[in-house]
Amino acid sequence: MRSIALIVALATLSALAAEPEYPHWYGQESIEQYAKRAGLEPAKTIDLGDGVTMQFVLIPAGTFTMGTPEPEPVDEQRYGTHIRIGVAAFVLGVCALLVLLSTVLSRAIREQRPLQVSLTRMLVLAFVAGIALLGGMHWYHWARGFAEAQDEYYTALARFRSSSSAENLAAERTLTQPYYMGKYEVTQEQYLQVMGSNPSHFKGSDLPVEQVWWDQAQTFCWKVSSMPGIAIRLPTQAEWERACRAGTRTTYYTGDSEADLDRAGWHKKNSNGTTHPVGQMIPNQWGICDMHGNVVEWCVDWCASGKAANLEDAQGRTEGPFRVLRGGSWDDPSHDCRSSARGRGFREDIALRIVGFRVVLSLPESP
Repeated sequence: MRSIALIVALATLSALAAEPEYPHWYGQESIEQYAKRAGLEPAKTIDLGDGVTMQFVLIPAGTFTMGTPEPEPVDEQRYGTHIRIGVAAFVLGVCALLVLLSTVLSRAIREQRPLQVSLTRMLVLAFVAGIALLGGMHWYHWARGFAEAQDEYYTALARFRSSSSAENLAAERTLTQPYYMGKYEVTQEQYLQVMGSNPSHFKGSDLPVEQVWWDQAQTFCWKVSSMPGIAIRLPTQAEWERACRAGTRTTYYTGDSEADLDRAGWHKKNSNGTTHPVGQMIPNQWGICDMHGNVVEWCVDWCASGKAANLEDAQGRTEGPFRVLRGGSWDDPSHDCRSSARGRGFREDIALRIVGFRVVLSLPESP
């Protein structure tokens, strides 16, 4: 038994030694700055042959909230205490200042002489004026902070209440390894170059490929990965949501309203019933396009149901009857295009006009 335990321990240590540790991204730096710190390229391009390329963007390691959590109420007592302190200091300072000034003025009037202020009184006046000023600033700072915190809370609460039960099962996820996500959905030009055929209903070289079932997406990844020095795969849904959010917590990476979605993706109300060329909408802050809408994207994960996902699904299932799809499509309402929307799973052999995919490029072997 001891020898078995030793073998297991040595295997674990070997695995840990083989997996390089990368720094986490905390939101205070650009992808270019993070890439420099991690010793990686901020973007990569691979050649599929005949001048056809695929672009990838670095997604940093780190922790993010997957799903739409219920927000914590604002601590009104904490803000109220600081506001009252500021008000009290301001009022006391102003009152003391008025008393001192009235004393000096009344003495000058009573003695019928020009107004004279000694150095001591000047220092006292400056001191109480400073108290009033600091109290007023403290009052203003905390009152404004309280108003902003309340606004953020009610916005987050509205976001939570409008999300599905699957999204409400939020969980913090930590991705210890950075990865490269496709900047765009796989296009028909790229798919045709690799697979030699184009199954799409809506034809166009720069349109996302659709009517692709899961096994076809896997075959595409296998064929590209057979090229020297290249390894691609489908993303997990945690990787997908991390890349989509790009550090945001809003409904879409552009904001919370449907007008914000209109700037980020093609959905039922603005698509005119068709897919659109990739990259026409605003990218997120990490430079990725079309994460909201256009075509819904295959992930590698399983889910337990075609209509709902539980917290276990959010963390990644290893088996099940359905494969996860993320992102919404040109034919979906806005709520299905949310960053956290994960209530959809299809059988692997489903091929629809709304279904496409994007891929992840593996990291080099060492940082």
